[in-house]
Amino acid sequence: MMKILTKLQRFEGFEADWRRLIVVSLCVLCIGAFMTFATLVKPDIVVLSAKGFSWLPISGMLVLSLGILECLDAFLAKEQRDVLQNLQVGVLDSIVGLFVILSISGNPERLSILIAAFLMVRGIVRITLVYALQLPHPTGTALLGGLSVLLGIFLWYEWPINAGWFMAFCLNVEMTSRGWAMTAFALWVRDQNEGIIDPLMVKKHLD
Repeated sequence: MMKILTKLQRFEGFEADWRRLIVVSLCVLCIGAFMTFATLVKPDIVVLSAKGFSWLPISGMLVLSLGILECLDAFLAKEQRDVLQNLQVGVLDSIVGLFVILSISGNPERLSILIAAFLMVRGIVRITLVYALQLPHPTGTALLGGLSVLLGIFLWYEWPINAGWFMAFCLNVEMTSRGWAMTAFALWVRDQNEGIIDPLMVKKHLD
């Protein structure tokens, strides 16, 4: 386990532009926060004629969209490590988002176990990575990851309620947590890139 954490802490150069990362992360953060607020304000809304699902269809579309973006990042990545990491996350998000969208014609309660497992997996992975990579603001990110795990447990035991609006609320909280974690990661990439000394610049000054 220690060897794995040591490898994760090594910075071998990220091709991603931290500015693009921070724009995407702030968009995810704002959309997730808005959806969380909307779920609490209007829990009985009917989307796509799916009565009882509340905002769940839109939440599923957003999760699916994030999964597709992760898969695209995987295909565009140059390092095999980045390909595998983005692909794993992208496939998980895509499958869960697709299942949510395709299930809107049935009973919303049937999705509780799927969403619960998704929340717990995402939360545990987030907590692990925030300390493994030594990201900035680890406490806040870890607490939000723990909140995702806690909400997953609530859904698993169907407490305090097993309804479409509560499942949508949990997914939206997870999306907000993801936006925060992505922002922390973008800032970490920026700090790591600023710490790299360009050999050409060194040679220029020496000459």
